[in-house]
Amino acid sequence: MILSRRTLLAGLAVSGVSIPALAQSAPEPQLVPIELVEDTLALPPAVRLGHPHGDVIMIEYFDYNCPWCKRSAQDLQALLKAEPDLSYVLVNFAVLGIPSVTAHKAALAYLQLHGPERYLDLHLALFRLRGAVDGTRVLAEAERLGGNRPRLEEAANAERTTRWMKDTLTLGTSLGFVATPSFLVATQSYAGGMTLAQKRDAIAVARG
Repeated sequence: MILSRRTLLAGLAVSGVSIPALAQSAPEPQLVPIELVEDTLALPPAVRLGHPHGDVIMIEYFDYNCPWCKRSAQDLQALLKAEPDLSYVLVNFAVLGIPSVTAHKAALAYLQLHGPERYLDLHLALFRLRGAVDGTRVLAEAERLGGNRPRLEEAANAERTTRWMKDTLTLGTSLGFVATPSFLVATQSYAGGMTLAQKRDAIAVARG
């Protein structure tokens, strides 16, 4: 364990949110203020992938214990290959209980120590795990990828990590996101899982 249950609850209030059903239809887009998109892009832990200055920016708010997020991760490399002009941004959004809180603390620690260039390997590895993902399992994967456990634990427990998670939770709430995954494509939000084809459709709409 990275933190005790009591310490976690004192440091970060996270409510358990039900996981949406694996629906076939794409979520309905909702227009969001450009300021909230800009605030998301300004989050220190936002991980940018794909084109550094893409013609469309797609942002995913995800939780490591979300089944639709797992599917999204499985599609990620195919999406980046199919959309070379896309900027894709990952935002850690721990909303599925205490295991998710500890998991995301450890993942953000790895991000702080090793940067976004190496973060994708951890991200994909965590979604290949079976069962619940918590901080202990994230640390094991991070060590396997070359992380130093004492340094990771120190970073996970740092006030900066808790502040990052609180700021992300506040911003996600402002966007109306109560479950994962939730997406921003340009200034449209999509709350719910999306297939690879549905993502590409949303990107095409954003391009006009």
